[in-house]
Order: sequence, then C-alpha cells, then structure tokens
Amino acid sequence: MYTPISFGFLTLSLFSQLVTSQSNEFTELRLMHRVVHPDLPVTPWAELGTVSIPSFKSISPTGLDASLSLAESLQDDLAEFAEAVNPDMQGAMYHVAIELPESEGSVSSIKAVSHVLLRFCLLPSSTSANIVVHFSAMGEPFAIDYSVSPVPQDGICPTTSTGSYPAHNASVVLKSPRMAPLPELRIPPTLTPEGEPVAPVPEKSFVQKYWIYMVVVLGALLISGPAEDSPSGDGKGK
Repeated sequence: MYTPISFGFLTLSLFSQLVTSQSNEFTELRLMHRVVHPDLPVTPWAELGTVSIPSFKSISPTGLDASLSLAESLQDDLAEFAEAVNPDMQGAMYHVAIELPESEGSVSSIKAVSHVLLRFCLLPSSTSANIVVHFSAMGEPFAIDYSVSPVPQDGICPTTSTGSYPAHNASVVLKSPRMAPLPELRIPPTLTPEGEPVAPVPEKSFVQKYWIYMVVVLGALLISGPAEDSPSGDGKGK
C-alpha cells in the first residue's frame, strides 16, 4: 500500500540532518613547538598536539572550550629539547605555533601562521598550561596565546630546575573576533549660508537675566516708603 509523504515533513527532516551534520563537523588543528636560543642552532619543529575545532558558528568571542590531544612523540621531543638547550640557560625561549596546510600549488606543505614565545626557564617548574586560539571573521585561526602556571610574580626564573620539561595536557579555549566599539562622532556645527560656523549666542549676565525681578523689588520698596517710628514714652501723662 502506498503511503504519501508530506513535502513539509521531508523538507524538515532533510534540514535537521543538514544541521546535525554541520554541527558534528570537526577539523584538526596541529600545534607545533620547538626551543630557540640566539647562540645555538635552531631546533626543528615538532608536533605538540592536535586541537579538535568544531563548526565556526559555535565559537563565540567569550570563548569555547576545546580538547587537546598530545602527540605520541611529545616525551621524546621534550627530552631532545633538554639535550639541545639547558632549561637554566638565559635567553632560551619556548616557541609554540599554529600549523595550517598551504594552498594548492604551493611548494611548502605546511606553514606556521602564528606563534608565541615564552621564557624557557619557566617550563620546568610549571604544572599547567593554557592555550587560546583566535579566529578571524572568516573562521580561520590567525593567533595563539600560550601561558604556563605557576609563574613567579617578579617574572624571574626559578633558581632550582629539574632539568627536564613537563608534558602538560593544556586547557584550550577557542575565541572568535570581538566587534570593536563604534566611535562616538560629534554633531557637525550649524553653518551659515556663507559656509561659516554659526557663532554661539553669548550667555547673559546675572543682571541681564533677572533685572525685571530687581525692578519689581525696588519698586515695591519705594512705594511702601520708610518704616514709621513707633511713639516712645514712659507711660506717664502730662
């Protein structure tokens, strides 16, 4: 037996499936890291981990929590960093970057679109890390913030160090662009037919504002005349 299907129900079903498929779309964003020092050879980039990026519509300016999957070779990479650069060496910096595929036809297969530097000596004593990935209005990541804690208030590197780098399962926050406040524009001045600004009316003085009241009070005083003196006496008749 043929059962007719409502066109409206079919359209709603297809739309709900489309929304569900779009909401479940995740892309992988790779994070890279390395150690740099001005007096030592630059260490090659190594994978720090991957971040699962949901649909751009779900990301807000206030931030959306995301998950970070650390690379399997992270411990080995950190050990190589410790051998290449001593954590206590002054001037050593920890370099974290976003890596995206190049456009088609490019010679290079990957590129770092944004990076951040952190004093390397702060890593051994840290216990947690925070990552913020910023997205453009087109939904493309363009900047990254990386910080560790705890950090001394004076920013000076700790005197003692373990000599190794911990592998933090950092918390990740995704942020979309925030609209800048609109400028407050002044009202343009009124112009005369000749194109010159209209001169403001000069403010009146106190006498010019209240002279009528002064005249009324002064007139009342003149009409009433001087006050009559009361007769004085000791109360005895002549």
